[in-house]
Amino acid sequence: MSIKPDLQQSFMTQLLKTKSFTRTINKLSAIGLVVCSLLTTSFLTPESSYANSVFNKKDSAVVQTKQNSGVRGNYKDFLTALAIRETGQQNPPTNIENQLGFIGKYQFGEALLKDLGYYDTPNPYIGGANGVDRNYWRGTWRGKNGINSKQDFLNNKNNVQEIAIQEAMQYKWGLIKNQLNGRSIKEFIGQQRGGVVVTASGILAAAHLRGEGGVAKLLLSNQGSTDENGTSILAYLREFAGYQVPFD
Repeated sequence: MSIKPDLQQSFMTQLLKTKSFTRTINKLSAIGLVVCSLLTTSFLTPESSYANSVFNKKDSAVVQTKQNSGVRGNYKDFLTALAIRETGQQNPPTNIENQLGFIGKYQFGEALLKDLGYYDTPNPYIGGANGVDRNYWRGTWRGKNGINSKQDFLNNKNNVQEIAIQEAMQYKWGLIKNQLNGRSIKEFIGQQRGGVVVTASGILAAAHLRGEGGVAKLLLSNQGSTDENGTSILAYLREFAGYQVPFD
């Protein structure tokens, strides 16, 4: 059955005049406003799932940018971190000696100080490969930078330990370059070895732990190694990654 248009109009007019219908419309309008308000708030506040995802993506991008920059600190920060690791103390002392006879803030051995011109001995400790089981320091101190004895070195006379560690890093960097079969160190930066990203500072720390030969084997053949205490070269490569060093 169809309803005539004029009857439909009359019916709607009467319906709109009723209080119950008016109250219903008002309630629906109020509910609509509340829903709209809630939706607006949920999209705009950081606590909402949508907004939170947007903010998180932004924050993540910032963090990623910082990580991609690869900079954790300067050269001094790097050396400080290395000294803390080597001595196991937050305020690394200069007059420390471990059970294998490595001495000072950066735990120098006979072989390194011989290479740097501070010390001389016919049989330096080189990890036991030559039958010598520790650093005995029975050789001769050569007077470089005013250092004439082991005690002078431990006392950090003339700030020698800071001078020597920087000499050591430059020296080792050059030796590493010479052992890469004509390839440059830069070729390896950003690559991974054992799941660890290679960085210049990581290479230097790894060389301090395992020597330039250990680093060359790692870079060329992905061959890891450990020191006398079982510390992996990969641990140093990872732990000291991302510092600014003057050999990049």
